[in-house]
This record gives sequence, C-alpha cells and structure tokens, in this order.
Amino acid sequence: MISVGVIARGGPERAELRAALEAEGRHRISDEDEPGREVALVRRTSPRVLVVSQSDEDSALTALHRLAAAPAPVAVLLLANRFTCGGLHRILACRPAGVLHRAAAAAQLPWAVPAAAAGGPVLGPELIGVVAGNCPGAGCAPSARDEARALLAALSTRELEVLELVGEGLSNPQVAAALTISCDTAKEHLHNIYGKLGIRGRLQAARVAWQAGLTGRRTGGGRVPPARKDPVPAPPPRQVPAVCG
Repeated sequence: MISVGVIARGGPERAELRAALEAEGRHRISDEDEPGREVALVRRTSPRVLVVSQSDEDSALTALHRLAAAPAPVAVLLLANRFTCGGLHRILACRPAGVLHRAAAAAQLPWAVPAAAAGGPVLGPELIGVVAGNCPGAGCAPSARDEARALLAALSTRELEVLELVGEGLSNPQVAAALTISCDTAKEHLHNIYGKLGIRGRLQAARVAWQAGLTGRRTGGGRVPPARKDPVPAPPPRQVPAVCG
C-alpha cells in the first residue's frame, strides 16, 4: 500500500482528494495539511508520494522550491487549476513526479499515484498540448519544422494517423476507437513509431507531430475528446526537486 500525503486548501478539497485516493484500497493517507506546510508534513510522516494541490502554477512552483528542503525523498505530484506554456515548462524543469490538471485529478489520481511512486513521472493527457506549445506553430523555427517533417518520411500512412492523434493528446484506447483498430494494434503502431523516429515516450512523439504541423487538422466527427484518465509520461524525474529558477 502506498503512503500518500495530501496538501490542499480546506477540508472539502482534501476530502475529495482523499476519497479519490482511497477508492481502490491501494493508497493510505499518511497525513494532510494546508499549502505552505509541505515540508512539515514530510518531516512528520515521510509519505512515499505527496499530492500538492495549488490554485495556480506560480504557487505550484513555489511549493516545489519549498520541498527542495524536505528531509526525506518524496515523489511530488502537483495539481493546479490552470497552466500556461511557460509556467508548465518551468514546473517540469524542477522534475516533479507528475503534473495533473486539478479538474481531472479525481479520475487520474488512482493511476497517477502508483506511477509516480514507481518512478514515473506522469503528465495528464490534457497537458500534452500545453507542453507542445513551447514551440508555437506559426513561430516554430524552420529548422525544427524541417527536421520533424524529415523524420515523418519513415512512417507508414497508418503510423502517421496514430502519431497525429497522439499529438492531439489522445490515449491509446481513444486512438484505437478513432481509427477503428484494437488497442493492442494502436500500441504496436506507437512502439514502431518510437523506433523509427528514435524517440522515447508519448511526450516526444507529440512534440514531433506538433513541430511537423501534423496536429490540428481533424475536425468534428473524426475527433475523440481527450480522456481524463490514462496519464502519460513526462520528462525523467527526480524525487526531491532541486532548486530551480
């Protein structure tokens, strides 16, 4: 059973997060506290994962700075109500165990916490587009765009379709549904894409798709709304974030 500490403002929010974490019986709440008390909670109970809910990305980043002084290793899973491209980039540079959108947290925590405890990290699928936004479409450097498009030449038509959907934030089950293929086939295509492009993970695949201009072309009926489950990998973690700016 994974011990989890919860940092959130007020009893109702902590109760909601606690209910989501205890729903499947795989997590034990070690302690709860208010924002600003992250280090004190870690000192008291040394949870394996610390869920930190903040109102905005600046507060989340401040919490990561505070946790640089934590006395014991802890995987930090951050939640916030709103993310911008630059703010999320700064948060990920501090290498938390995971980042989720607060609105989707109740559905994602049962999967995200074990992934974070296992060395994760995780990134909510609805945040993939925010990360990819670090290279805005119209302003993407021609060299990066040309390089990404050259990589796509190695892919089959079906693999291009899969990559496009991954770039738009769809999970494997959603890709399978959109293309009328099995989930195992979708996974196999994605594995082949990783090998042909020489990349590792959905985040890198999404970035290549976005830089090449592959995403954003589908309309209405062809799209499946991004799931609020099945979090996906983010850049390699450090369990205790280093001081970063």
